Amino acid sequence: MIFSSESELLRHLKEAEALPVYFLFGEQGYLKRLYCEKISGKAVPPESRGFNLTCLEGKKTSVDEIADSVEALPMMARRRCVVVTDLEVDKLDAREYKKLEDLLSSLPESTVLIFLHSALSVPARPTGRYKSFLAVVDKAGGWIRLDARSTRETERFVRAVAEKNGCPMEPEACRCLLQRSSDDMQVLENEVQKLCAYAHGRAITRQDVELCCTPVLDASVFDLSRLIIRGDYQSAMDKLGELLDMREEPVAILGALSAAFVDLSRGKAAREAGRSADQAAGDFRYKGREFRIRNALRDADRFSKGMLRGFLSLLIEADYCLKSTRRDPVIVLQETVTRMFVLRQEGGSL
Repeated sequence: MIFSSESELLRHLKEAEALPVYFLFGEQGYLKRLYCEKISGKAVPPESRGFNLTCLEGKKTSVDEIADSVEALPMMARRRCVVVTDLEVDKLDAREYKKLEDLLSSLPESTVLIFLHSALSVPARPTGRYKSFLAVVDKAGGWIRLDARSTRETERFVRAVAEKNGCPMEPEACRCLLQRSSDDMQVLENEVQKLCAYAHGRAITRQDVELCCTPVLDASVFDLSRLIIRGDYQSAMDKLGELLDMREEPVAILGALSAAFVDLSRGKAAREAGRSADQAAGDFRYKGREFRIRNALRDADRFSKGMLRGFLSLLIEADYCLKSTRRDPVIVLQETVTRMFVLRQEGGSL
């Protein structure tokens, strides 16, 4: 069984019998842990978890050891649950993988087996061993890819956490937090709890977010790109100086700045094709980061295609310079930002 959405998995956990095996993977660690807990909670009641919940580290566990745990009988309960974290399926030799396939084809009714990829990733288009493994799990149980939620869903999550902690959150404050923070839901939950402790029962405002939440690199570089777009040279150089003073790696700064102008180029293409923000978010896979393509669509009319090509050429040249020469990285960044302003003032392409 393939669960295409969280809602489908939740409905299954609420209404159906637990499956023999589940495979949870994707980008969102918070969601993977959440659903692993829900599945194991469905399989084993709280009072018997000490006897009937076994957690194994995939990198340190053989398939035979997994089989031993799976085939053990539950104690004073109907079922037991085995959670295997980060089993490197694609690195198993043919003999071990055959053992794993055989195990999954004959799982006992008394055990629910969960494979959780906490630190490992599965390609968007699985091939080879992972393609085979997903097919086996699909036949024996169910799997789900838990990637980023949409911006709207993440906003609801953030506001729900705030309300649970006794502080309503203004919509503008919520949007500001999403733009300044990581899209990792665990990080967002921690940030909201920090804001609630600061607000102490009152509504959380945008000013609270700006005061209490340090922006991640992408957010700070987004501010830098906004200054370039607006044509504010002095503020842009000051912002670049702040990033360097924070000891951010020049390569990382350049990478985030390049991503901002790739967004802008995509926004230009979407605008010319008559695509809406929601359509463009789907076209370019911006799920969970829809605000980026909306901002790009908003700013796209400021620049010609030639100028955007010129910006990207400068950024590509800087990337090559940082990675292939011994030039001072700080000077390379300062020079690149300055050349972008010159190009902007001239209004042409390179």
